[in-house]
Amino acid sequence: MGDRVTLRVLIAGAGVGGLALAQALRQAGLAVTVFERTPTVRADRRGYRININRVGGDALAACLPKELFRLYLATSNDEARARVAVFDHRMHPLYATDVGIDGTATPRDHTGVNRLTLRQIMLAGLEREVRFGQEVVGFEQTPDRVRVLLADGSTAEGDLLVGADGVGSAVRAGLLPDVRTRDTGVRCLWGRTTLSPALRDRLPAPLFDRVAVTVAPQGHIGIWGAYRARRPHAETAAAVTPAVSLDPEPDYLMWVLSGEPGGPFADEEQWRTASQAELHRHAADATAGWHPALHRAVREAVPEDCFVQNVRVADQPPAWPAGRVTLLGDAIHPMSPAGGTGANTALRDAAALADKLTAVRHPAGLVSAVDAYETEMRRYGFAAVAESLHYGERFAQAIRHAGKETQR
Repeated sequence: MGDRVTLRVLIAGAGVGGLALAQALRQAGLAVTVFERTPTVRADRRGYRININRVGGDALAACLPKELFRLYLATSNDEARARVAVFDHRMHPLYATDVGIDGTATPRDHTGVNRLTLRQIMLAGLEREVRFGQEVVGFEQTPDRVRVLLADGSTAEGDLLVGADGVGSAVRAGLLPDVRTRDTGVRCLWGRTTLSPALRDRLPAPLFDRVAVTVAPQGHIGIWGAYRARRPHAETAAAVTPAVSLDPEPDYLMWVLSGEPGGPFADEEQWRTASQAELHRHAADATAGWHPALHRAVREAVPEDCFVQNVRVADQPPAWPAGRVTLLGDAIHPMSPAGGTGANTALRDAAALADKLTAVRHPAGLVSAVDAYETEMRRYGFAAVAESLHYGERFAQAIRHAGKETQR
């Protein structure tokens, strides 16, 4: 420990990848500052339930202090199935498929966690390091430093800048200006519904122990994932880590409606102008004729919890020269949500980068460490992008098959 060089690492973005990296670096004694665009951790509730597979779980174990990892496990969904079950829109089974890197599972390997809860856990102990309401808009590099440019006109300097600022990354735009994300044409309409006892009793059992996919002949699918914490959050935090405060979170069913380009869920103009109430009505209309409990779940959702995601992905760029700026997560390899691996890959990035940085023993070794990380990240990160597109195509094939069956 004594011969480790003291690095100052600047991180753009306080999503799960950026916070995981910050926790790992802080534990290793490196100086870290995280700049987050939103004013508070509660300002962006989008995403709701995150699937955590073995890769993501191992990365969290590597990055988080032991007590925070225990709190993550205690507040996660009690789910151990790595297989996605696919049904028709009336919940008649069609097939099941493995998700993640290899489909193996133990109770810790595959679970679900509420996105806000996980971020609140990951913020614990980083209160001084995370600066909310400060958006990174650019940077300047010198041979031995990097200067971050913030939206309010201020700056900050460090040894390394990590862009963890999502699919619209300003850091990527400055580092790799020729790299563009591409719109797949797929739109996802997200929502969530509180699991009242009446609704819980009516929902099919497969929705509670795995992610379920329903395909409809009209040209769209539903993705369903329940979040049921093992214990109430406040009770769990008090028992595991009393210093951490977690917002209460009712049990809920997350749902996503999506479809192929050119189908009923691909009208970009419609999504750009629709209010949340209109999105909710569209979701209810789109599930009319589905299994009654699924339709009820959509109807009972709160319109304010509905939003649309344009699915964008990135093709792997040629290797670029390593320097004092690097990227992780959606900032470099955004992917379709179909495979459920986006957050897990971002967490893997954080663990891999932290491992390389904490091994640096001399300032001259920093760029070599970044190069080693980027070489590794490009390999598995863009393999995950390809995997997500593969799952998306499988769902598209199921939609087309369902349409043919209906026409017979």
